[in-house]
Amino acid sequence: MSILLINKHHQPHTTIAVAKMLIKQPRAIPHVTQWRLYNTAAGKDGMKQYHLIYTERGKLEEASMAVYKYFFPFTTQVEGYNMIVETLIGVSDSYKMIGMKWE
Repeated sequence: MSILLINKHHQPHTTIAVAKMLIKQPRAIPHVTQWRLYNTAAGKDGMKQYHLIYTERGKLEEASMAVYKYFFPFTTQVEGYNMIVETLIGVSDSYKMIGMKWE
């Protein structure tokens, strides 16, 4: 299993538009097993959201493409919409990458 961490930011005057768009988005995303969303204020700069998106084991690429498709309308239709995507992997998986075993 891998986790996509998405740090999303939008400007204050776009909050209502973003909320309306989110309501219209699909709730089931292929190869995503769990989606956690946390909001926080970014002061006068708007709102921040942190998305923790858990993917099926071995399906990170497919899940990533589906998530990018989900967010595409926001990046093209909302002024100042910004997001950073990071891929998180478990410690045991990272040890496998370097030929070691986490015990």
